[in-house]
Amino acid sequence: MTNTSFPMYKFKPFKFNVLKQNHDPFEMPLSKIGHHLLCNDAYLITYVGINPIAATGRLWQYYFDLDEWKIIPTQNILPKVGSSLVTLFGNVIIIISCSKSQHCGEWSFRLCLGDLAYQYEIGQIRFKELILSGAIQIPNHVLGQGFVINGTDIFSIHGTQNKKHEMGVFQLDVITRKWEVLHPASHEQMENGKCIYPREVIFYDGRIYVFASRLGGIKVYCKFSKIHMFDLATRLWYLFKVKQDSEVRKSGIPNCYSYSCVQCPINRNLVYLCGGFKGLRASDAIWRFDLNTLQWEKLIKFSLPQPVYMHSTIITPSGRMYCYGGKITRRSPYYTNYSSNNLICAWITIPKLKILSWEAMVHYFKDQMFESSTETLKKIGIPPEFYNRIIEARSHINNV
Repeated sequence: MTNTSFPMYKFKPFKFNVLKQNHDPFEMPLSKIGHHLLCNDAYLITYVGINPIAATGRLWQYYFDLDEWKIIPTQNILPKVGSSLVTLFGNVIIIISCSKSQHCGEWSFRLCLGDLAYQYEIGQIRFKELILSGAIQIPNHVLGQGFVINGTDIFSIHGTQNKKHEMGVFQLDVITRKWEVLHPASHEQMENGKCIYPREVIFYDGRIYVFASRLGGIKVYCKFSKIHMFDLATRLWYLFKVKQDSEVRKSGIPNCYSYSCVQCPINRNLVYLCGGFKGLRASDAIWRFDLNTLQWEKLIKFSLPQPVYMHSTIITPSGRMYCYGGKITRRSPYYTNYSSNNLICAWITIPKLKILSWEAMVHYFKDQMFESSTETLKKIGIPPEFYNRIIEARSHINNV
């Protein structure tokens, strides 16, 4: 029976929607920059970003079917640092960080794991730090580290030092907990003698691509006319000249920094670069880069609802893009920037029919399904992968 109190469900790809969030602003993440996002098709998790006001927790979980944030109680979680990676491997959260000791001045890597299943059994996630072997030497004053994961392998890419060190590449096997040096930092001069900040790192087809946040000083930002690539087979760095978008009048490549960069999990050769800062204001543009053809494309009919930078972006396994936080630019009458904790989303692919059917079910019968028993959900024919989402989200309500 159709619920006539709601407008008709319409699937609108490539159009952003601002999602509902908790009514109480203290029951959701504070407006921050530098969030780390991880997700599956049921929920999104954010790892605390940078904010002068201390947060009550480090992990927040947002259930898509419930439209609510939940703080996840944790034990022994690693503190947030600038150089870190957070990823979801099944139900296990992996956090790896690189920080400099205040006592001896040496850099060190730390890795910890936390199983999400325990939050329903004991009400919290207990993180366990793994002891790593095969220590690697990191030069002092390294300018930025980037991380990327492929299966059970974590790759660390170190920035340049004093404009003379080529980026070192190191591989950590999570199973054996052992580091391996793939490419030591060398004293070769980098492109144009500039420093590389490898904050955005993509793994594809046995290669590591670096989308640098900026080159040189803070006012000199990367124009993406060339892309650095590390080949695992040869263990060498290469520099590729990209193809510009000929349909764009001024510049056929992105021209900003403090953007977000995310790889599409369905079409892994496609990388999306969203927003960013240029000149006096932020950008609302979305660019797409094809790793197979090295072609940039500006998506003219698909853009962010507001100019934003220092935000975080992720794409679900089904192809839905989520953007969170950052700083938004408004002109009133001068350009001003303010922090935001908006969560927006848009489909960037056409999902499977079962996904669209579930979206419509939640749109029309969300309250009824959350009020129904588990047996009722099973009897009416809802597939297990979807009624389990209701059960899991409902446990969140009971634990709040």
